[in-house]
Amino acid sequence: SYVIAIHVPIAGISMIPVFFNLPLVLSPMLIAFMEIIIDPACSLIFEAEPAEEDVMRRPPRKPDERIFNRRNVVISMLQGLSVLLLVAGVFSLGHVRGMDETEIRALTFTTLVISNLALILTNRSWEHTIWQARRQRNPAMSWIVGATLALLAFVLYAPFMRDLFQLAFLSAADIAICLGAGTLSVLWFEALKYVTHRRSGHS
Repeated sequence: SYVIAIHVPIAGISMIPVFFNLPLVLSPMLIAFMEIIIDPACSLIFEAEPAEEDVMRRPPRKPDERIFNRRNVVISMLQGLSVLLLVAGVFSLGHVRGMDETEIRALTFTTLVISNLALILTNRSWEHTIWQARRQRNPAMSWIVGATLALLAFVLYAPFMRDLFQLAFLSAADIAICLGAGTLSVLWFEALKYVTHRRSGHS
């Protein structure tokens, strides 16, 4: 589900500039950067995720039910589309503010990275919110999220790395925009989990 969700905005933000004859946002190097996060997230974070506390109290799966059913596909696509909407919004905001190509690329790419981390956190559990799931220890998650943020800071604020990735320096206000958009991209799913959890009668 996470793999489907994150590749929707990657594909979308790669194609939008082509459709509107604008400078490309995601270069092959930036896409490779994203894959460096995505692959460990799949092979380490989700594989190391412990079973949830109430897993044995849930009704069993129907024998004829597919593991990856229509509901999973729809939610995954909606997650990806919500991220794409917010990332595209930040991309448009950069153009409205009259930013140059490297500034728009830095703003859009940083929003995509933050949104990716938000997708990882929200997909740890489809039953519990990020706040509720914090009690489930996952050392791999802490290492990968920390390493991603450190690497992102290195790419954004080391001059030779900015030149290599063709990015611009982002101010604190720009970073706040990226963090806000990344958080909003998964807020609807967190709200859905919270409401569903309350209706089920769980504490």
